[in-house]
Amino acid sequence: MNQTDAMSVERRDLIMDFGGVITYSLFERCRDIEQLYQLPDGSLNWTGPFDPPTDEFWQQYLKGQISERDYWYIRCGELGQIVREEITIRKLVTDLRNFKPSVRPEAETLIRQARAQGCRVGLLTNELELFHGPEVYDAFEILGSFDAIVDATHTGILKPEPQAYQLAMESLGVFADSVVFVDDQQKNIDGAIDCGIEAIRLDITDPESGFDDVRRTLKLT
Repeated sequence: MNQTDAMSVERRDLIMDFGGVITYSLFERCRDIEQLYQLPDGSLNWTGPFDPPTDEFWQQYLKGQISERDYWYIRCGELGQIVREEITIRKLVTDLRNFKPSVRPEAETLIRQARAQGCRVGLLTNELELFHGPEVYDAFEILGSFDAIVDATHTGILKPEPQAYQLAMESLGVFADSVVFVDDQQKNIDGAIDCGIEAIRLDITDPESGFDDVRRTLKLT
């Protein structure tokens, strides 16, 4: 086997989530949201994974009583009551996107490094257009960096359903034993592992460590 063949065998491809991985989570942007809508500091108590016991609705999500979508619909409803206007999730993320940059620089660097090393890079997301609208492709230049995008807004198949991962792999042209999946939600990580995919959870309370783990796993230089 020549060196080129060996590199081809060793190459791992990458599938990533969007919200929380490519973009900052809304939990990380609570103070930005308060500034955006001119609210006093501490008006929002969306602690989520930063302090799970203090977030009643996050606890319900973790127990499977509500979906992640439901969680954010509830929080947007609360925010709307505070600011006395209708705040949909689409309005919130659009307002935030126009207020401050939403994309993690570490994600941009990771994608650039992976592609430079010949890795294919795909996106598997539950709510890309649902939350951001069809203008998302114009709003986020980074989406042009992906070789394939699978969005449950259109497929109707949400992670952690096995078919969601299968669709992503088929779209990217990869197999379970040659891909690394990155997500910020443990249940989606567990779903990928159940499909035989190596998966790395990006802990939004320490995202740098997660990106380092991905780079090591992909052997990026």
